[in-house]
Amino acid sequence: MKYNLSIFLIIFTIASIYSQYTEVINSNRPGSSQGAFSVGKNVLQFELGGSLTDLSHKNLNFSYIKEFELKYTIRYGLLMEKLELVINGSYNKNRSVNTIIDPNAKEIETEFLNKQNIGFKYLVFDPYKNEKWHGTNLFSWKKNNKVRWIDLIPAISVYVGANYVPEEGYFYNDPFTHLKKGTSYETSEEIISLKGSIITQHHFVGRWVLVNNFIYDRIGNENVTINNITTLTHNFTNPIWSSMLENEFIKNDIYSDNFLKAGLAYLYNRNYQFDLSLGSNFKDTPNKLYLNLGFSTRLDWHRDVPPVDKEFKKKQKQDKKDLKKNDKSERKSQKQSSKNQKISDKKEKKSLRKSKRRNK
Repeated sequence: MKYNLSIFLIIFTIASIYSQYTEVINSNRPGSSQGAFSVGKNVLQFELGGSLTDLSHKNLNFSYIKEFELKYTIRYGLLMEKLELVINGSYNKNRSVNTIIDPNAKEIETEFLNKQNIGFKYLVFDPYKNEKWHGTNLFSWKKNNKVRWIDLIPAISVYVGANYVPEEGYFYNDPFTHLKKGTSYETSEEIISLKGSIITQHHFVGRWVLVNNFIYDRIGNENVTINNITTLTHNFTNPIWSSMLENEFIKNDIYSDNFLKAGLAYLYNRNYQFDLSLGSNFKDTPNKLYLNLGFSTRLDWHRDVPPVDKEFKKKQKQDKKDLKKNDKSERKSQKQSSKNQKISDKKEKKSLRKSKRRNK
């Protein structure tokens, strides 16, 4: 069945404000941040991407890494609309030159499974369900298309998870860790650590979305990482296209960096999205420039559950209680009536026997 996708998306962009589930795929790509809202109950979503990265480090005798990284994210709406299970990780294949020990070193190739993570995200507060704040004004286009003070109140989610970094995945801690291996600069990485974050999400004038992630990562390691990600997304007039601008700040006792990213996303249909992004940190210790391509898809088993009318449910419960009470009263009345009838029958039989004796 064919349909006008643009009209379809415009309708459900408005509708999605009031619920977790959306009729079209809701992907976190091409950004690195998580949105506050889940994919919806019984929706299984896959977000995959591959990036090519070129790094060179001025202070490490111009050692460099040319990296291919395959990232994946699996999201599932678990038990309720507000709860989401998140599994993500990456696989790396690098070509590098280590000139720290040997200035004439040749390029080597390494492959390893990088950081893997599993966690849960839960929507704590959703201001967009308040129709007084975010309802559509049918009489004023202007009021529906301007930023209001109420838009500064975000949806808020919390995320808790655990990291697993295989022994060969030490690259996650510092991109040049394996180049430092065997030197006084070498660092260690715990295999298991914890991760927590607070996620906020704002919607502005229907087309702009601002997401902030405040992340406390690698809890349990000597060097805890603080990671702040701010992502601004804009839907174009043709809503199958959207753009993204993102700033990511990473800091721990060993390594710090600041990335600026820009990207585009194309909605192929309601269940498939493709994306492209570019990023750089604009420095040379190290310099990091990368190109990222990806796509997102989902298996949608979501079923709408009609909203519960509390007054109707309360009345229904009271009616059931009254009916039960009436049934009990009626059974008691019937029991008493039966008892009275037995007494009456007994008296009548007794009177009949006396009458028969007199007639004799």
